[in-house]
Amino acid sequence: MAEKETILVVDDEPDFINIVTSILKKEGYKVLSASNGLEAISRAKEQRPDAILLDRTMPEMGGDEALTRLKESPDTLSIPVILVTSLNKYDDISGGYNLGADAYITKPYTRNQIIQGLKVVLASRPNLLNDALRAHAVEFLRVCYRLTNRTKDLVGQFAAQEDLPISQWLYQGLESRIKKEENRSGNLRIAPEWQYVFRGWGVDFHNSKTGEQLSLAIGPGGRCDTFDEWRIQSYIETQAEREGAADELKSIIKNHSDATEKFIEHLSSQGWIERAKAQGGKLSDKSIETQLEDRWMVSGKGIERLSQT
Repeated sequence: MAEKETILVVDDEPDFINIVTSILKKEGYKVLSASNGLEAISRAKEQRPDAILLDRTMPEMGGDEALTRLKESPDTLSIPVILVTSLNKYDDISGGYNLGADAYITKPYTRNQIIQGLKVVLASRPNLLNDALRAHAVEFLRVCYRLTNRTKDLVGQFAAQEDLPISQWLYQGLESRIKKEENRSGNLRIAPEWQYVFRGWGVDFHNSKTGEQLSLAIGPGGRCDTFDEWRIQSYIETQAEREGAADELKSIIKNHSDATEKFIEHLSSQGWIERAKAQGGKLSDKSIETQLEDRWMVSGKGIERLSQT
């Protein structure tokens, strides 16, 4: 069975997560999990699930505060949230909807309630219209190309000041973060306002004077001309806010939870972007290399398309 949408299940009870995960996987859904509100917010921003099943009473941060934050953030406000909780009084239910819940299921629940609840909220999501997709596809491609050129230029300067090949500089930073749990960081000597820090499976860049922010999704073999869905979406959002550019793209992404995914699918179908592959051999650590495979790069055909506009 082909996988359907991705669902984030949030509860502090492992049994609940295990049971619901089993239900959802049998229906073909991909499942993520979190044990409290803080973890849920982090996973939602990083993974962009298609819907969230959220408990209300949890340690560290409960479901009510997590729901409020999810609906306040431009990154997550369009993700449907179903509260699944033992709080079953009228005031509890109406209060949940007032906080922004898209649906409410009380415990004990049935398998059918979970499946049908998800079908309803997923069907009611705003979807990216085909005409908007076609109208803004080249603009989205141009933003992808701009981001990869900027990160490639910055990585080249940082690597050069340490007299290292780009792939080696990136690999050393990843090794330090993963094996030593150190987020390697530094400044560009010729332009100290530029700073970098290794986070996740990439590098974040920030200019303290201009406010420019960029994030590189490191590619296989230590490539620096690659991007992923989350980083291109973040770039569009920060660029629109800082420069007033890409406003229409930001609006589409804000109002359609699947927009970035659909743009990438469309660009790939046109041959304008392609899966990134290692150049000159792979990195020596396979556990690191495996995490860098889900990356995209603008293809030669994509560059040619941009030259026509």
